[in-house]
Amino acid sequence: MLLPPFALTFLRRFAIALLAVVVLATAGFFSAQAYGKREFAKSRVIHIDEGILATVKPGEPANYLLIGSDQRPPDETPQEAQAYGSNKVVGGQHSDVMMVLHVDPVARTGMLVSFPRDLMVQIPGHGRDLLNAAFAFGGAGLVIQTLQQDFAPLKINHYLEVDFRGFKKIVNTIGHIHIWFSTPAHDPFTGLDINQAGCASLDGDQALAYARSRHYYVPKDLQHPAPWVWDYPKQSGGDGWVATGSDIDRIPRQQYFLRTVSQAAIDKSGNDPLRVVPLLDAVFGSLGHDQTLKQSELYSLALTFRGLNPAKVQMSTLPTLPDPTNPNRVLAKFPDAAGVIDLLAKFTAPPKKPIVKPLAADKVKVRVVNGSGLKGAGGQALDTFVAAGFRSAGPAQDADRSDYQTSVRYAPGKFREGYTVAVAVGSLNLVEAASAKFTLGGDVLLIVGRDYASLKQHFDLVPRPAGTLPSVATTSTAAGPTLSTAPSTSVTTTTSVPRRTVDTRFVPVDPKTGAALVGCPSK
Repeated sequence: MLLPPFALTFLRRFAIALLAVVVLATAGFFSAQAYGKREFAKSRVIHIDEGILATVKPGEPANYLLIGSDQRPPDETPQEAQAYGSNKVVGGQHSDVMMVLHVDPVARTGMLVSFPRDLMVQIPGHGRDLLNAAFAFGGAGLVIQTLQQDFAPLKINHYLEVDFRGFKKIVNTIGHIHIWFSTPAHDPFTGLDINQAGCASLDGDQALAYARSRHYYVPKDLQHPAPWVWDYPKQSGGDGWVATGSDIDRIPRQQYFLRTVSQAAIDKSGNDPLRVVPLLDAVFGSLGHDQTLKQSELYSLALTFRGLNPAKVQMSTLPTLPDPTNPNRVLAKFPDAAGVIDLLAKFTAPPKKPIVKPLAADKVKVRVVNGSGLKGAGGQALDTFVAAGFRSAGPAQDADRSDYQTSVRYAPGKFREGYTVAVAVGSLNLVEAASAKFTLGGDVLLIVGRDYASLKQHFDLVPRPAGTLPSVATTSTAAGPTLSTAPSTSVTTTTSVPRRTVDTRFVPVDPKTGAALVGCPSK
C-alpha cells in the first residue's frame, strides 16, 4: 500500500538515534578503531560552505547538528518506493525533527536538544517559514545559518546526517529492540500494530513502524479496550480509540526510543570487535558528515560518552507555544527557550579544585528550582544553602521539567557568585544566563537535577559568615550522598514556566517511579 505523502515524513529521528549508536555505543568502537577508520573514509561527505560552521579546537566543547534526511537514493528500488514513497511522490529532500548535540570532552558531559520541524523561524533569504523548509530550500548549510541567526549566541561546529535506507539494516544488526507499551497501540499509517500492553520485541520492520508513528492511537477505555478496526480505503475508523498527531507530542517518545536503541547497541557490541564491526559497517554506510569533521574527532566524541548510561544523557526540547495564526505551527517560547540556548552556547565546566577563591556565602543570593522529579528536593537544597549562610532569593519552585541534570546559572557579571555555588554543590554545569531575569531574582539560579544526590558537595570550601553553624555535611548511602539537614518545610510553588505533564499513554516512563525509561522497566 502506497502511503499518503503526509505519512511519509516518518521519523528520521531514528536516523538520529543511529548517530547515537556511534556516539554512545563506544565500548566496541574502541576495539575496532582501525576498521572504524576505514569505514569512516567510505562515509558520505556533505559540503558546508566556508564560514558557516563555527571553528572549534579539538577537545573544546562543541555543538553537532544532527539531521535525518529523507532524500531518496538514485538507485531506489521499487520496493523502497512503494514502502517509503519516491522522490516523485514526496518531492525533494526534507528533514524531520533536528537535534543539537552538545558535548564537553573535558567534563564528559553532553545534552541533546530537539528543534521541532514545525517551528516558525526567519530563514535567511526566504523569509518566515518552517524550520523544516530551510533544509528543503538550502540543505544543511541553510539550516545552520537559520539556527545561528534565530537563536544567537548558538553556534554549530559540525554536521552529521543519516538517511533512512539503513534503518532496518542497523536495527536488525543490533537485534530486536525492546519497547515498552503502557497500552495497546496502533498507527494505521505506519503499520504499528501492538495488541496488548507490556514489553514488545521489535524487529527492523516493526521498529520502523514505531519510529515513524505520528498518528499513535491508544484505547479510550484502558480497562476494556474496543476492538481495533480501521477502514483503510476510507482512512477512517478507530472507534473507541484516541490519537495524538502532533509533532511536539511524539518528541518525548522518540527520545525514549533514542535512549533505548543506544543501550541496545551498547549491549550488543560490548568489547567484542566481532560484534561491533557489522554495526559500524551499517552505521557508516548511512552516515554523512561535514567536510571538516575528522575521524579522530568522532572518536573523541565517542570517548566523551564512553561508559555513560544513555538514561543519564540530558534530553530536552526547545520550549514552544502554539502559533496564534496557525494551530499546526509553533513558536519558540521566550524567555524559557533562552535558558536552553544558554546551555548549548556556554557549557563551561569549573575546575575540580578552585582556581579563584569562592565568595563568602552571605555575599551570594541563590534561587533554587526543582527539576529532579523528587518532591521536596528543591526546598531541601535551599534549606542547605541557607544553613550554610547563603542568602535566599525566594522560595524553592518547580522547574518546567522533571528530568534535568543539576546546573548552575549565574546572572551577567556574577561569575564568582555562580562559581561559589558550583563549588558548593560540585556541579560541572556552570553557565552565564542571557540576562538577570533568567536567574529569577537571584545572583545565581540552581536547578536541582536527578543527579543532585550523587554530586560531591563541598560547602566546606565556601567561606562562612560569622555566627553561622558549622559546614553542612553530607552522608553517603547506597543510593548516593544525602543531605544531613532536617527535612524541608519550604512550600514548593509553581514558577512562571508551567510544569510539563507527561501523558503516559503516549510516552513510555518507568511505571514505578515515573522516571525516564530505557527499554522495558525491570520486574
